[in-house]
Amino acid sequence: MCKLLSDWSPSEATINLIKLNGINEEQIAKTLDYLKNETGLSNIDDVENYDNWNSFFIIFCIKANKNKMN
Repeated sequence: MCKLLSDWSPSEATINLIKLNGINEEQIAKTLDYLKNETGLSNIDDVENYDNWNSFFIIFCIKANKNKMN
């Protein structure tokens, strides 16, 4: 399991689940870029209630794109 955000990339299953929520590849890429470069997060151990980046990214991506889908 990858603990450092800089070493992590979303799994295919994670991407597919996000797409099922109506988020396209461009939105996913922009959200991933924002997560890695603008949030200041670096280690999953510092994110309360999450133990892996994939599960965190699913929720992060859906919430970040919620307003764009409405």
